[in-house]
Amino acid sequence: MHPVYRISSQSLTSKDISRLETIANKKFNLVQRILLVDLGNTQQLLEVINNTETRVMVISQIEKKGVILRKSIIHSSTNKILAYANSKIYGKYLPSKILSQIRECKIGIGKILLYHKVDIFKNITEIGYVPRVHIFKNYSLYHNDTLICTITEIFPFRIIKSV
Repeated sequence: MHPVYRISSQSLTSKDISRLETIANKKFNLVQRILLVDLGNTQQLLEVINNTETRVMVISQIEKKGVILRKSIIHSSTNKILAYANSKIYGKYLPSKILSQIRECKIGIGKILLYHKVDIFKNITEIGYVPRVHIFKNYSLYHNDTLICTITEIFPFRIIKSV
């Protein structure tokens, strides 16, 4: 089993990162720490960190009974994979315009929500580390106190180290 730290409070703190470092016996660099605690748009953050434009490529998307399961990657303008994401989107709680864009598989969920100026609360529930492979975080997105999406983001070390 890989080191995973479940967040017990409503917000992730530097103490939570330190606890993961302790159980993983690993010291994370600044970029890794930022990726684990960030509550904003991941695609935009990766653009700033890597000084490149990014795109989201949807690998698979299946919709069953109003729930969309999506697997995607965020890659740089030079086609380096910067992150993987697995999402579970609860369609019945989203406006039809947003659902249409999600179904098109052209834009990342975060950018769609930003474009439509949807007020979102992002709650990180787990952070973790797979030795020499990647770090990850699990989080939920809420709109008007309603869960609209859960996401796992995976950040491969081979990219993070080169930044």
